[in-house]
Amino acid sequence: MMDNLFHKLEDLSKVELVNLLNSIFSDYVLRMHWTLESFERDVRENNISLSESFVMEVKGEYAGVVLLSFRGKRAKIDLMGVLSSFRREGIGFRMVDEALKIAKWNGCEQIVLEVPEKDSAAIAFYEKYGFRHKRNLITFFIKRPGTKGFSLKKSDSSRIIECALSAISNFKRNPEWEREPSSFTHLEQYNFDFVENSEGKERGYCIWQEKDSLFYVRDAGPVKSSSYREIIGGLCGIAKDKGLTPLFPTVPDDDPLFLEATELDPEVLLKQSEMIYKIH
Repeated sequence: MMDNLFHKLEDLSKVELVNLLNSIFSDYVLRMHWTLESFERDVRENNISLSESFVMEVKGEYAGVVLLSFRGKRAKIDLMGVLSSFRREGIGFRMVDEALKIAKWNGCEQIVLEVPEKDSAAIAFYEKYGFRHKRNLITFFIKRPGTKGFSLKKSDSSRIIECALSAISNFKRNPEWEREPSSFTHLEQYNFDFVENSEGKERGYCIWQEKDSLFYVRDAGPVKSSSYREIIGGLCGIAKDKGLTPLFPTVPDDDPLFLEATELDPEVLLKQSEMIYKIH
């Protein structure tokens, strides 16, 4: 048997894969844990390719895993991890080599990934390989009360996606992977709502769900005549009325959603580095 073998995720049982992921990420800086249900949901919502993602086998034992997704001429390493007993043996470089080979085969021109800012070892590893920092992604709370009089009106995903596309153009957004409107069609447990003011006028949109006492905002934005400041204030008021704390995950530090939120004293929970590798 060869020392190193790569196996497609679709060739493994889901239970086997979930157990491997939980073993790998139990001691990472950003610890994660999956159930079979949550893993299957992540695969659907993040459009992870089970036919291209893979595990690495070393001397008869699964040593690491890479989850990949694709969008146009770009690939994303959603997750990459190595079991603690196999670290510092060059396995990470071999897995990135394999991911790069797969991305090239799929016609991709770049690979993107996200790394917690505190994980200096991982950042150094990817920089050594050739990835470069693009910007920071900020996950933050806002505990200020917000603006009263706003409410949510249920809509359908197609109308909300239209609004999100307009916001990119009107407010010069350059969203990260998860805020690109093409990803919204895969979301199953989120509400797609318009944000209305006290006069019943649509001022923006919000894609959200309630999660562990949080008003978890996947994305939000204003209509052309509104502003991010107005929408953020309105959402904070709505969240307070529901007894929830608004959380905005992985917002780029150059995005108007974060720039306007700085006026409301956000509490930063996590910073991640968005890193890019250009395929030549």
